[in-house]
Amino acid sequence: MQRSPIQIGTINLQNFEVPPSVRFGGRYRIMTHTLSGGTRILERLGPDDGDIEFRGTFSGPQAEARMRAINNLRLTGEVVWLTWESFRYPVVIKSFMADYHSPWWISYQIGCLVAHQDGAASPQSLALSALVSADLAEAVVAATGTSIQLAPLQAALSTANALTAGTSDQTLAIAAVASSRAAIGQQIAVQTTALATPFGTGAAVSGYGSALRSTVACAGALAAAVNTNSYVGRIGSRLSA
Repeated sequence: MQRSPIQIGTINLQNFEVPPSVRFGGRYRIMTHTLSGGTRILERLGPDDGDIEFRGTFSGPQAEARMRAINNLRLTGEVVWLTWESFRYPVVIKSFMADYHSPWWISYQIGCLVAHQDGAASPQSLALSALVSADLAEAVVAATGTSIQLAPLQAALSTANALTAGTSDQTLAIAAVASSRAAIGQQIAVQTTALATPFGTGAAVSGYGSALRSTVACAGALAAAVNTNSYVGRIGSRLSA
């Protein structure tokens, strides 16, 4: 970083006070639900900024007074703006450590807690994400052992803005729900037609065992499809709402 002005609160750092670099960044929080078979449902919780840290040296006849001004921000715990170059963060000074060499030379290091994280999910979106994730997990379990494919729906719901109204990601997610329900509807129609056929029609008595097993399998597949469809349908309702 160039030795350009950096401001914290109303205090503009200058000369040796300006840090040679600023350390910042963080992580993205994800809750992972691992289902049987290795399938994973990702619950995206939003960004989690780490502390912003930098160091420098107060120098000259005003070194002690300026050091006290910075330390007072730590003591009050108020939220202030930290700005440098094109960066701007609302922060609380979490830590301030000074090495007092003399009244005109005091080195320091600061750790700032970011008070608000841009892009962080609201409580409402977190609640929606949890509900959609739970429904998707139940749908995957219900479809286990059937020919129903939910991978495209899982992929659409894992995109960054699938739950954000008006985004292309949400539009694609809603389309994926509709496509999944259409495919599930076909499965329901096939199994319903099979079950509507009178038992044993055209089969010899010796083939009744096989016919019975087929009927039971159709009934199980129909129940699984209907159950899966209910969860996928509820996901669609949550997305649209």
